[in-house]
Amino acid sequence: MSAAGRAAGPFLSGGLFSLATRVRPKGEALAWGVFGGIAFLGWIASFGIRGEGLESAEWDEENGSVEDEGDDEEAGGIGR
Repeated sequence: MSAAGRAAGPFLSGGLFSLATRVRPKGEALAWGVFGGIAFLGWIASFGIRGEGLESAEWDEENGSVEDEGDDEEAGGIGR
């Protein structure tokens, strides 16, 4: 899906910008409105992303932070 968007995106956006130059008055509002609408729909759709494996195992739901499970050097991390 991402590859299809990357392949078609430049073609479609170029066509939209070309079309917007022919719309009088305020043709730029056409392109702005279409791209803003797509971004808004993507933002709304992102609230529907749910899944068990999307969050880190160390994520603490109550305080919204990553739990520290011991010494950083033992876990292979960089010391603080």
